[in-house]
Amino acid sequence: MSSGYENVVVGKLKLKGKPLDVKGCGGVQSGGISKKKKKEPKENHMLSSSYAGGTASVASSGEIADTNSNTTTSEDRLTPAERRYLQRRAQIEMERLAKTASKSHRDRIHEFNQYLANLSEHYDIPKVGPG
Repeated sequence: MSSGYENVVVGKLKLKGKPLDVKGCGGVQSGGISKKKKKEPKENHMLSSSYAGGTASVASSGEIADTNSNTTTSEDRLTPAERRYLQRRAQIEMERLAKTASKSHRDRIHEFNQYLANLSEHYDIPKVGPG
């Protein structure tokens, strides 16, 4: 009965300090746990390096042309159906924004109150049967 409890470690759980010496675990190295560092995308790295000059440095025209060519190449990769989809989605978004911007808050509240007035009462018991 006690054979199942022979390997129990007694005491509180220590989260700080020297990590456990586990063999075969690739994450533990020389008294610490190593973590992989995240890599920045190249575009963000280029932008941050141009702003890191201390003063507001203006990017050369070659770099600006470079970024414009990147956007055109990503648009060139789209199929005609994807282009139509993106154009239609942008058009619907503009229509929706124009629709919501055309009404004032008072108009929206008035319309909502009319909608609520036209709803049937949820607690009314409908008449069923010949009674």
